[in-house]
Amino acid sequence: MINRNTSPNLVPPTKINIPDAVFSTLKNNAPMLIINSGTQEVIKIDLIFEAGSTYSSHPIIATGCNRLIEEGSGQYSSAEISEMLDQYGAYFITESGNDFATISLYTTGKFIHQTLPVLKTILTEPTFSQEEIDTYSMQGKQRLAVNMNKVDFLARRNFLNALYGDNHPLGIITEVSDFDKLNKESLLKFYDKNYRNKLRAVVVAGKLSTVQEEEIKQLINGLNFQYSNANYETNIDTLNPKNLYISKKDSVQAAIRIGKKMFNRKHEDYFDFTILNTILGGYFGSRLMSNIREDKGFTYGIGSGLATDINDGYFFISTEVGASVLNEALKEIYFELERLQNDLVPDEELSLVKNYLFGSFQRSIDGVFALSERHKTLHLNNLTKDHYLEYIERLKNISSEDIRRCAQKHLVKNTLCEVVAGP
Repeated sequence: MINRNTSPNLVPPTKINIPDAVFSTLKNNAPMLIINSGTQEVIKIDLIFEAGSTYSSHPIIATGCNRLIEEGSGQYSSAEISEMLDQYGAYFITESGNDFATISLYTTGKFIHQTLPVLKTILTEPTFSQEEIDTYSMQGKQRLAVNMNKVDFLARRNFLNALYGDNHPLGIITEVSDFDKLNKESLLKFYDKNYRNKLRAVVVAGKLSTVQEEEIKQLINGLNFQYSNANYETNIDTLNPKNLYISKKDSVQAAIRIGKKMFNRKHEDYFDFTILNTILGGYFGSRLMSNIREDKGFTYGIGSGLATDINDGYFFISTEVGASVLNEALKEIYFELERLQNDLVPDEELSLVKNYLFGSFQRSIDGVFALSERHKTLHLNNLTKDHYLEYIERLKNISSEDIRRCAQKHLVKNTLCEVVAGP
């Protein structure tokens, strides 16, 4: 009989199976990735463009274009588009990041004939009506005004500016006046340059028939968009680490951002630092959470992360604490950084983190849509499936000494930028 009072042994998987994506080429030479799997007749179509924020010197053109592209197309208003999709159980999601912008259609196989034409008109006939632009601008101004009263927002945007500087798209600080410069002409210009002429890839995932695959391929070919695989590159100023304090009177909280510019997924230390970051602040049982939330009670939450783009990335620690304990919280954060550089991570803690990361990775490939996101990441970063297999292998073999060596290399205090917003 099973003893319910004793937890079972944790056994890491010996092999991870990552189903392949099927590649085909569109007539414009753009790649089309198909992940044909699942039991439900639900299909997701992602069109990915080189149209992220790094492709615009204006701080909101890229995000504005991505958001407004579905707000009226051809002869249809945004309300009519929503109504047409709703009756077939379909919907759109638009997403704009640093490098890429994505337009996604979720639809059912049963009604794909009705929803594909709607996708086509959205992609090829955006109207960018002045009424929608005015609404978007008004909402953006209101949202910015509200956010300017939040210390977390102030710390975050000044942190990126401190890392990248005023001359890099990621470092530009959005002002209210920027929304007044948003107009139909600028949006159409960005759309023509970065959507019509910079289609990076198409990813299709779901339970698909051969006929449906061909119909989707014909639709994309009929758009006559141009393929591009020319990653945006800009000169990144070499900035010295600095400490900034942004005053926000009457705030009872202080927001902290600590970090530095780092590397992308191809760097030799990427896997080691990912594991190191998990120990530091990458999950609920991390050292920062255990110390600053559970033990000291300074915050409701604290975490750290490694944000990666095509060309580089950045590391950050983020939290909000009571203004009265700001200095003590900072002291404890740096204490945890120094502890990783000086002491070996105990075997029990390292084993716990390894098991957590094994489980997290397995969940990230569970389901056809989750799997499509994994394949999308590989393709956009010019990586192969071996990248994930190498990660699993490194996760099995990394030692406490490897963790300490990585911390000594990348978490030295005088290399870090510190931004605080508070009273």
